[in-house]
Amino acid sequence: MAHCPERALPGNTLHEIVHNDRIIGATSPEAAQRAAKLYSVFAKGTIHRTNLVTAECVKLMENTFRDVNIALANEFSLIADKFGFSISAAIQLANRHPRVNILQPGIGVGGHCIAIDPWFLTEDVDGDLTLIRTARELNDAMPRYTAERIQNKIAPSVRKIGILGVSYKPDVDDARESPALEIARLLSRKYEVRCHDPFVKDRDLKLFPIDKVDGWADVLVILSNHKVYASQRFESPLLSFGKLIDAGAPRWLRAPGLADTDYFPAESRHADHGQYPAAKDVQESS
Repeated sequence: MAHCPERALPGNTLHEIVHNDRIIGATSPEAAQRAAKLYSVFAKGTIHRTNLVTAECVKLMENTFRDVNIALANEFSLIADKFGFSISAAIQLANRHPRVNILQPGIGVGGHCIAIDPWFLTEDVDGDLTLIRTARELNDAMPRYTAERIQNKIAPSVRKIGILGVSYKPDVDDARESPALEIARLLSRKYEVRCHDPFVKDRDLKLFPIDKVDGWADVLVILSNHKVYASQRFESPLLSFGKLIDAGAPRWLRAPGLADTDYFPAESRHADHGQYPAAKDVQESS
């Protein structure tokens, strides 16, 4: 018996099946060799052999690593909300450290791997091992935090909200475990909500054509940052994904014409400080 845990990014699956390293788990060296021979027909990445348990745990650890790091970014963003600073700008600057690579925060974690695999590692683990579980619970709570963010950023007069994008990540048609679906459900308790997605089909949540959402809604909110939305002009006011995630700097820190990261005039900086890039829209990296 042998198996090979998949490593495939939606939207780039065929390339990754061929080029990624593969882990073969097997019950014996002979089974591992036969499975590796099969994969070597099309796989160009290195093929590594191990036992069944290790191979499966490697897969679970990979997705858990990503989930924990996403949770860290999301918690940083909640802290930024409290202190009123630009989380995207802060992450850009922190990542200039040669050994720091903070991910971008988002609205939660979806899909059939990252949102689920950590539970397989922790469900039978008791005692003081709580980091993975805590990270998973924080990411599960992000739809609630996001719904609260939306309500805090829109006008009190808003009654109808149009949600743009319900897939669990941009530019895919997969809405499994998507946090956008939970956000829509939470908002529907107080507002009329219509959702649009150019890729997702056949979900329990009713989806509307864009012309039945834009113009109808008092405000549009991008939850899955599909590229098609960036090139589209909307009639309704728009809360972009970046503005939704980013608290921004306090108004008293900003001078007219300065970017979020650029709180001080250029002449007050030393030349060797380099350039301070403006904060860009945050995109979900799950």
